Formats: sequence, structure tokens, C-alpha cells
Amino acid sequence: MSKMMDRKIQYLLGDLCVQQGFCLPPKEQDRIASIGTWEAESFAKDVVASEGLNPEYETKHVRNIRNKFIEVFGSNVYSSNNS
Repeated sequence: MSKMMDRKIQYLLGDLCVQQGFCLPPKEQDRIASIGTWEAESFAKDVVASEGLNPEYETKHVRNIRNKFIEVFGSNVYSSNNS
């Protein structure tokens, strides 16, 4: 994983904490940031699940996080190969 990608994912996770209240513990942030290739929907569900919520029931949160992912990365999929 490139350091640039790690910074971008960490920025997004920090932004989700401040703006939407999804403040994941550092261990969860590191786990998510080390995936290497992210898809907006699965990223959103992973963040919601990491908060102890069921993503299948928290569709509004999943949608908001997915939309933020697409806003930040300009795509539904983002890979460390892009950096």
C-alpha cells in the first residue's frame, strides 16, 4: 500500500468521524486502510459494521458514507494502484 493512499483513506475516515460521527478506533482504521482496493459500497458497509451497527439496517448511513467516498475519490472504486 502506498503512503499516499493511506493518507487519503485516513483523511476520509477522519472526515467521516468529524462530519458523520463514525470515529473508528485506530486498529479498525488501519485494517480498513490496508485493504488496498476499495469499492464505495463495501467500504461504507465496513465502516458501519466497525461501529457495531448492522449495515443492512443502517442504509442511510451506508448511502451517506458511499456518497462521501465517491465525492473524495471521484469514482465508485479506488485502488492503491491509482496513486
